[in-house]
Amino acid sequence: MSISRTQTLEWDGKTLSGWVDLDGTPTKVSADREMIHTHAPSFSDALNWEIDRHRYEIFEKLLPFFKRQTRDL
Repeated sequence: MSISRTQTLEWDGKTLSGWVDLDGTPTKVSADREMIHTHAPSFSDALNWEIDRHRYEIFEKLLPFFKRQTRDL
């Protein structure tokens, strides 16, 4: 699984969303603030501007969560 850098990661103030490649298939995934606080180490109390500024780092930290989440579908 990898981040698709051709797609933009977006933080709309409520949800961080972007694309990952799952076995060669681009898949859109998203995480709300609670998921970020729970599953992105060192961002357990991130403020709105911090999430926006560090969205690529946060998204990378969320990759294991996204992998588990999509496996359970």
